Amino acid sequence: MRYTEGAWIRPFGTVEGAGFGSGEGEVSGPVLRGTLRWANAPRRREDGVWTPNLRGVITTEDRAEILTSLRGQSVQEATTGGGLRAILTRVELLSDDERYRWLNTTFIVGEGEIDEETEAWWVQAYACINEVVEHAPAIGQALPEGFRQADR
Repeated sequence: MRYTEGAWIRPFGTVEGAGFGSGEGEVSGPVLRGTLRWANAPRRREDGVWTPNLRGVITTEDRAEILTSLRGQSVQEATTGGGLRAILTRVELLSDDERYRWLNTTFIVGEGEIDEETEAWWVQAYACINEVVEHAPAIGQALPEGFRQADR
């Protein structure tokens, strides 16, 4: 993902800040592939942590639309050059396309990085599967093969 435009301000003259930016990107992986259009309105906390608040839409290669939302933290990495921030995020995906409705009740976490100089960032996402309960969820659609709970 890369910002195509953005505004980053410090309205109170301290390290606290706010921003708004938008951009485009690609989604690639074994489950989803396509393009992403998004906007982010993060806040910068007093401790320097940015809190991404992203909303967007994925258009898959097979022409489905999936709304996406990311909320999380972006923390400065301990590097000599600076400018890199580690991202941890909760990812929500919603679709009315039958092929992707299983995403509506899937809990997804992501980890990645942003390069503040190039304003490019990436997130690798993982579906969390509850393997400690006896039964599958009573709502939502079954996950695709490879995501299902092990038989008990």
